[in-house]
Amino acid sequence: MDFTNQEDEIVVFADMLGFAALTEENHLDVAGLVSGERILALDLEGILQRRKNPLNVAFSSFHFAVRSQIELASMSGSVTAITFSDSVFFATKDLEAALRFASELTFSLLSQGVPVRAGIASGSFAALRFRSDILKDGGDHATQFLGTAVVRACKAESCGVKGMRVLIHPSLEPLIQVAIQPDPSIPLDKRAPWLMTELSQVERANDSRVRYELNYWDLKPGSERAAWHKLQKMWASAPEFAKIHYSSTASAIDRMRVQKGEPPIDKLTRRTPPRNRR
Repeated sequence: MDFTNQEDEIVVFADMLGFAALTEENHLDVAGLVSGERILALDLEGILQRRKNPLNVAFSSFHFAVRSQIELASMSGSVTAITFSDSVFFATKDLEAALRFASELTFSLLSQGVPVRAGIASGSFAALRFRSDILKDGGDHATQFLGTAVVRACKAESCGVKGMRVLIHPSLEPLIQVAIQPDPSIPLDKRAPWLMTELSQVERANDSRVRYELNYWDLKPGSERAAWHKLQKMWASAPEFAKIHYSSTASAIDRMRVQKGEPPIDKLTRRTPPRNRR
């Protein structure tokens, strides 16, 4: 591994929301989780049984989505991904790959009813050592990595902003602004699709100075409808203390849609967002 230039890495940190409560409230079904890795081998009874345990569904969906996005990113360049429990670190020098990973992972999991929040930052990153010593009745595992990009991505994710968001650390703002700078010579359909959406005034008053989030919203009618319906379903069934995450997400999505040319949502709990006639 090349340790000579580790100062221009981009790191995405994504973490599942509500995982601790989900683990406390549901039986740890190891056999079900293992069988979920071989979903094509399950019969109808096995699939129905798996769906009875929300912990199994959320955990398996999270890791399947993470693996899928890592595989896609690896096809176009070098990436380092470290996944454990209910979170993932994704490191690369490719800004576009990092933005795509963060936005598509967040949108995909929201569409499946699995809430995640992510932070994205630039800085230094080094993965020093990965080690596993597996014994018959136990194991010793070590994952040694560090860097300012890791610290900053975690700070962005945990800055206090609620909901299913991709929060941009100030260290990354200049890079994204350059990447999305409109060039009249580039056709509209060839320009970078990435947009930074400004946080609400209240949300901008956070200790980590996070001012923007990544606009991850997919406006394709089928995709948007499925994700919005899933958000509404989760919101309606959430306990009172957790509803702020869903109201904040809906407000953020409203700003993302307006930024992409759609009309504002008059009522955030409505079943279907309004669309411009084209």
